[in-house]
Amino acid sequence: MRVICHIGHHKTGTSSLQTFLSQNSYQLLKHGIYYPWTESQGASYALKKAMSGKDTKEIPSWNIREAHNALAFRMMTDNVKDWRVPSFHPNIPHSNQILVSLHNQLEAVQPDVSVICSEVMSNFGRLAPNLINRLRKALRLADDFTLWCTLRRPDEQVVAWHGQAIRAGETPVKLQNLKHGVNYNGIHFNYLDVVRPWISRIQDCKIILRPYREVLQQGGSVEDFFAELPVQSDCLIPVEKMNESIAPGALAVIRDVNAKLGQGHSEPIRQKLIDLSCNMSLLSSKQVELLGQEQRQVMFEKFKPIHQWLSDTSGRDMFFTDIEEMLECKPISEDEAKRQFLDLLTDEVIKQLWSEEGRRVLTSLKYG
Repeated sequence: MRVICHIGHHKTGTSSLQTFLSQNSYQLLKHGIYYPWTESQGASYALKKAMSGKDTKEIPSWNIREAHNALAFRMMTDNVKDWRVPSFHPNIPHSNQILVSLHNQLEAVQPDVSVICSEVMSNFGRLAPNLINRLRKALRLADDFTLWCTLRRPDEQVVAWHGQAIRAGETPVKLQNLKHGVNYNGIHFNYLDVVRPWISRIQDCKIILRPYREVLQQGGSVEDFFAELPVQSDCLIPVEKMNESIAPGALAVIRDVNAKLGQGHSEPIRQKLIDLSCNMSLLSSKQVELLGQEQRQVMFEKFKPIHQWLSDTSGRDMFFTDIEEMLECKPISEDEAKRQFLDLLTDEVIKQLWSEEGRRVLTSLKYG
């Protein structure tokens, strides 16, 4: 029995892959590929499919499609101080119970391949490496364990995660800030902490490391992943792209809104601005510079030993063949992109916002 443990990384198409695996779980199981559930919603969903004998196009709930993120959050919560299972994963059992259920499922189903897919597990190596051993013990029936990790070039990764934080209501320091802008010890830069503990803790661990640009060239995370498996993904229910990116100018405005209103109060206007930006022709992340030349130079030098390790471990001359592009600044500043979005937010558009406080904040940003 083979287990493929896909740990992301974050912002590399994992959500699309998880949705595809959950939507097509019945048909995949007929091909010997199993996507285990972790709580009662997932068990009920699997039973429903077994009774109907088919998959459905509906996008399942968070607990079903991102079942292994729920497991990872629960494992971290049970073992790491200040971690909590987020509210969009309700009623998750204790991790001991879930891990026992994983073992029982593999014992009963006896699939050729089981897929564990969770970008949240990319935190295990840095914060709680003992959880790697706990997970492997639950999957002990598998004699073949493959770790899969897709990685963005780090300048692109930190920009993508910066946007994700803003999208979630946070107000991160601007990335150009040399002291606090980039966390060089975190998993969004130090990929050694993401990957190396799995290799050192799991005996005979096989590893597949994929540069994100190559994944995109394959067509995306689903197509890239299924090139490794004995089933053609194009004969299954296709998945829509999840977590569409947001233009840098819109994110800059949303960041200011978060700062003025706070994470909780900014949510309605935050979502409205995201929706508006999706229907505008805005400068893209390929055009807008968020890091600055000094930060790029620092990042490039700090990443050299990490890149060498990735290259050696993956058996490539250069893991990121475009690594020198880390030093190249984009032509347009963040302030210019922000101004473009504010100019497109006409007074009429601002008046349509149902929040008086939101209207006041946006008017202040636009004309202040």
